[in-house]
Amino acid sequence: MDSITPKPIITAQPIITRPPAIIPQAAKVQAAKAALAKRVAAPYVPPDFTKIPDVWERILVLGITGSGKSYQWQSMARFLFSTGAKFYVVDTDNDINYMLVNQFPDLLPANGGNVFVFPAHDWEEYEGVVNYISNNLKPKPIDWIIVDKINHAWDTVQRHFINSVYDKDMGEYFLDIRRKLEAQHAVDGKNKSLVKEALSGWMDWPVINALYNEWIAPIVYQVHCHVYATTDADKLSKEDDNVEILNLTGALGLKIDGQKKLGGQFHSIFLYKTNGKKWQIRTIKDRAGRTYLEDEPFFNFYMQYLVMTAKWVPPNS
Repeated sequence: MDSITPKPIITAQPIITRPPAIIPQAAKVQAAKAALAKRVAAPYVPPDFTKIPDVWERILVLGITGSGKSYQWQSMARFLFSTGAKFYVVDTDNDINYMLVNQFPDLLPANGGNVFVFPAHDWEEYEGVVNYISNNLKPKPIDWIIVDKINHAWDTVQRHFINSVYDKDMGEYFLDIRRKLEAQHAVDGKNKSLVKEALSGWMDWPVINALYNEWIAPIVYQVHCHVYATTDADKLSKEDDNVEILNLTGALGLKIDGQKKLGGQFHSIFLYKTNGKKWQIRTIKDRAGRTYLEDEPFFNFYMQYLVMTAKWVPPNS
């Protein structure tokens, strides 16, 4: 009886497959293109060059929890109450109303105050709040838009994209990719970035960035009022090679948490520091002609920076 040679067993290497994207219906895409083709640009109204232009603050503050990031703008709202300035707050951290009730109850609208808080947790709320503030409330030149924890917007838009396109929540989606990466590593021994493998560089990131930029553009470029935003300070890692990030905060061993271009969209950037008992302030970037603060003892942003450094005139002076 002839011996039968067993066929070699072929072990297939695991391949990372991305969940299929939800493709819009062709009819909807064609309708959108047709609408864009018919769009007529609004007539351009040039500035009044006979007047000195208004200049609004664009302030970004980074620091750890407890360094005074939120406390300082609330203190500023109290100082500026007599001027009629209103503070419109995009609260991504669900913490501001608690602070107002316990530390600044006079600033609550119910008590006649000038701080109006708009919670934002999912991406639809982020978009809705900014649209409402910009188009319905129409802030005046003396008003302020506060975005408390603006870095959360970058995480939220990614979660929104994954939910919408891959029909999974963000944690489930990344866990699925991680399992496949670990299985592939067991075969080929290669270590690959979870984020880079999970989202396609040429398909996904341009869409995510477009969504994010459409949201942030009215805040940093279009509204005719002051802006103060807070974010976290993260430690630099070996993978951080963005030139703008390294130029701004590389010497401090830190990076600004959030979308990588966030630092370039603000004119004045400060690091708030604390040792648990005292606060310090350090200028990272500022407008020309303003003195940089170098880890100075810090108690009042309005007086120490806006009045003494930026030369604002205090109310009733």
